[in-house]
Amino acid sequence: LGTLTSLTNMRLAINQLSGTLPSELGALTRLTHMWVYSNQLTGTLPSELGALTRLLAHMNLHTNQLTGTLPSELGAITGLTDMWLFRNQFTGTLPSELGALTSLSGMGFHDNQVTGTLPSELGFLTRLTRMWVCNNPGLCGDIPAGV
Repeated sequence: LGTLTSLTNMRLAINQLSGTLPSELGALTRLTHMWVYSNQLTGTLPSELGALTRLLAHMNLHTNQLTGTLPSELGAITGLTDMWLFRNQFTGTLPSELGALTSLSGMGFHDNQVTGTLPSELGFLTRLTRMWVCNNPGLCGDIPAGV
């Protein structure tokens, strides 16, 4: 996939795709839409996705079997308007770097195993109209004042 450097839309949704997301996805710097939801993908999100800094607007990787913690490099994808990572098996805390995604209007992390507290940096997401973080049994603490 890393050789498809002119690719702008990747729609591989609602299939039976398995395996892991390749780190070479970070080389697709013209990608604006990554729709790879409702498959059977496993493994972690590659930190190389952080190289998709300005153009990637829509990241839909929900309803897979992705695991591990969310990489802090996601905060570098400043062109994101929608990030849907729900119905996976992500663990750990939401990275504070998500507060840098100031173009974000919608995000969903529900139905995972996210723990800890909501980062106060989410208060920087002033364009956010949809935030779905429900059904993460380990998510606790106070709701930050800025949120």
